[in-house]
Order: sequence, then C-alpha cells, then structure tokens
Amino acid sequence: MGYVYLVMVALFFSFGGTSVKLIRPYFSPYMITFLRFFVAVFWLVGLKAVKRQRFRADFWPNLKKHWKWLAFGACAKLAAYLMENAALSVGVSYGNILTQPAQMILLTILGVTVLREKMSAAKWAGVACCIIGILLISWNGLPLDALAGEQLTLTLLYVFSGCCAGLFVFTQKKIAQDFDILDSNLCMFALAAVLALLFPAGRGEILPKAQPDLACFAAVIWYGFVTGIGFYLNAKAIPLVPFRMVALLQSTMVFFALAWGILFFREPVSVWIVSGAVLFVVGIVVMQRREKAKGV
Repeated sequence: MGYVYLVMVALFFSFGGTSVKLIRPYFSPYMITFLRFFVAVFWLVGLKAVKRQRFRADFWPNLKKHWKWLAFGACAKLAAYLMENAALSVGVSYGNILTQPAQMILLTILGVTVLREKMSAAKWAGVACCIIGILLISWNGLPLDALAGEQLTLTLLYVFSGCCAGLFVFTQKKIAQDFDILDSNLCMFALAAVLALLFPAGRGEILPKAQPDLACFAAVIWYGFVTGIGFYLNAKAIPLVPFRMVALLQSTMVFFALAWGILFFREPVSVWIVSGAVLFVVGIVVMQRREKAKGV
C-alpha cells in the first residue's frame, strides 16, 4: 500500500501549479501559502474527527521531546511553499516539476550520510540522470545569456524549494516512531499557518485584489486538501517503503503536471523539457530496478 499511497500523492501534488494559477489573480504568493496551510489544517481536523481519533496518551510528552523537530519541519515546509508559490506565480504551471528531482537528490544524500543507507554505483548514476534532467529543463534551449536572468532565478527558487521539502520529509521520518502521523502533520501545518500569515499581514496583502470567482474558491479548497490529506498519505507511506523511494515515486508527478499545463493553460512544452523529464525517468527506473534486485 505504501507504493499506492505515493502514486496518489504524486497525482494530488501535480495539481499544485494549476491551483496557484487559478488563485494568483486574487491573492499574493504569500497569501496563497497561508491559505494552503490554513485549509490543510481544517482537512486534517476533519479527518481526525471522521476517524474519531483522540490524541495519544504520550502526545504531550512527545511534543515536549520533539518540539524542535516539529518547529524545524514547519519552517522547512513554509520556506518550500513560499519559494514554490513565488516561482509558480511568474512562470509556467508545471515549473515546480523541478522541486521533485531536487527533493529526491537531497533525500538520497541524507539517507546515505545520516541514515547510513547503502548506495550503489547504479543508484548514483540515477541521481546523475536527475541532475542532468534539471539542467535540461532549466535551460529549455534558451541562449546562455538568458539563463542569467529570470530563468535562473526561477530555477534556483524551485531547487531550494525542493531541498526544503526534502527536509520536511526527513523530519517526518525522524519523528515517525513517537508521533501519530496525523498529529505530527497537524502540529507542523498549524505552526506553519501561523508563521505564514505574518508575511501577507506585514505587507498588507491579506484581502483579495478582487472578488474571487468559483474557480479560485475551488482551487483554495483543493490546494488545502492536497497539502493536508496528501501529506497524511505520504507520511503513512514512509514507514512502508525504503526511504529513497519516497521521493522517487513522488517524482512521477512530472508527467501529470506537464499534462495539466498543456490541457488547461495551453502552455508550450519544448523538446528540452521532454528530454529532461525522460532523463529523470531513466534515473528513477535505474534506482527502482536495483531495489527490486535486492528484493525490497
């Protein structure tokens, strides 16, 4: 089931860029980030109510024990969404596909250096394919002097966003033994929502620029659902699959995101972007085959 959960998460997250494009005409990237966390908290509270799940008896002792990790995870995810939403507000709806290989590479490095997981030459080759894929997607056939402008800024925003998202996943892994996954995500998202509100409040951007339409309202609800329920499923999958596979399977969102960009916004997809995506897939396949060979 862990693999099924991760594929569902990839499908959910692929609508991230679509949601931002529908919300952006009315709200700033800072406010979009707050709304995503705020609505996600309500989805998690609703799930907790449906499951009739109380806080575990050891919740408060573990909260005191791991509050630093919870705060770190909240800040990491907040930073990831601030950068991602800022970039999506300017670029194409599928631009955040770059966050996935960045997250995967970081998680692989953390798995090897911190969790002492083994890496073969084939797996490192897969990582190299992902890096080359990032470079091709970022380049997109543009003149080299154009890469020093807005395109480079967007690429860096997505890469750093992916790294911060990887740190959030790593935090989930670290506290999974002592926290119910629903409770830990609820704590981190609630804290992130409070912190996220400081940005639009400080800039006077809380109110919408105009009366939001139905599409914007639906996108806000869906975006919160993706964050709350999506990460709940993601956290459920983490103990069920090898740590490296979390980012690998999440990365399949690239295909869905490209499809939505073409279908909903008629956004162009060049041969460079397709080539980068193919290289990324090659890296995934190489790593997955090595896992199967070991019987994982």
